[in-house]
Formats: sequence, C-alpha cells, structure tokens
Amino acid sequence: MNDNKDINTLKVILLQKKGGKTTARIIEKILVRPYNPNQIANILDISYNTAYYHMQIMLKHNLIEKKNTEYGSIYEATPKLINESEAFYKLKKLI
Repeated sequence: MNDNKDINTLKVILLQKKGGKTTARIIEKILVRPYNPNQIANILDISYNTAYYHMQIMLKHNLIEKKNTEYGSIYEATPKLINESEAFYKLKKLI
C-alpha cells in the first residue's frame, strides 16, 4: 500500500464517508488480531449489521481478508493495511 492510490483509499474510507470513525475503530482492532463481525460488534458495542457493513467495505478495498476456520469466518488485516498502519493512525487523528 505504499502508493498514493492506496493512501487515498484510506482517506476516502476514513475521512469522506459517514461511518469513518466506526471503520477506524474496527481497523484498530483488526490490526491487533483477527475477528469476526460478531466479535467486533460486541467489543465496540455496535450492531452486528454495522460491523458487517464496515468490514465488507474494507474487504472490497483489500484492507482486510476473510479466512475460513472450522468455527466460521474471521477477518484479518492484509499486508496492504499493515504496511500503511502508520498512515492509518495519522488519518485517524483527523476524524
């Protein structure tokens, strides 16, 4: 994610979308370890639908990836997001 296009994607998702703050909260958690939408919803005290919606946006933009396990699906940060975590934390301060 070391090019301007990828950083611009983060800017749009975090700063120009209505739910940027929620997306940022989810990214913060997923940068630490993988979660499923239900776990994110419980941790952040948001609805499952909200967590799922934001995670689908991040999945669409290749910020997270879905992994199937014997207990269901989890989502983890992609190398693209991990490489730009410093830019993420700078953008988060602007929300």
